[in-house]
Amino acid sequence: METTSVSLLDRIANDGENSDWAKLFSIYRPFVASVVNRYPALVSQSDDITQEVIMILMRELPTFRRQRTGSFRSWLRGITVNQLRIALRKSKKFQQTDSTGLEMEAELDELANPASIAAKKWEEEHDAMVLKRIVKVVRADFKETTWTAFQRYAIEKRPPADVAAELNISLNSVLLAKSRVLRRMREEAAGLIDE
Repeated sequence: METTSVSLLDRIANDGENSDWAKLFSIYRPFVASVVNRYPALVSQSDDITQEVIMILMRELPTFRRQRTGSFRSWLRGITVNQLRIALRKSKKFQQTDSTGLEMEAELDELANPASIAAKKWEEEHDAMVLKRIVKVVRADFKETTWTAFQRYAIEKRPPADVAAELNISLNSVLLAKSRVLRRMREEAAGLIDE
């Protein structure tokens, strides 16, 4: 288990290892693909658009510096919107007079506006999906007993003494499980999700 409190973004910016990049891809590839797939005119290009967003992340992330809360999320949204626009303009289905293309351009304009409802929805969906993926990534770092103690105590809100008895571990082990798993999740989520 990793004990450093350096976030995934920081590790990548400082010559991240392949495992760090793999974690980032496992978190973001599904999210970006889900966003792209909302635009029927571009579904056939979903893999290519998603790959392009990921390639830009690979190229630019080492120089990315978090400037404020949510800046990575906003930066990713901007990259995704730009790649959707590029794909839309290249699409044979899109014509300047085509109502579907014009509607999609308007939707992308709204998504690009940080104050819009679409941007707020993006943020909520981003945080929910990233958290779900981080849980999967972090779970692999712990023994089954530790994870089960965390889940029953922290997620299911069961009394720690009951959890300890069920798992045949000490009360202190249950409390430590919650603390260690939450700390690890915060480390992985730092800069990706706003608390």
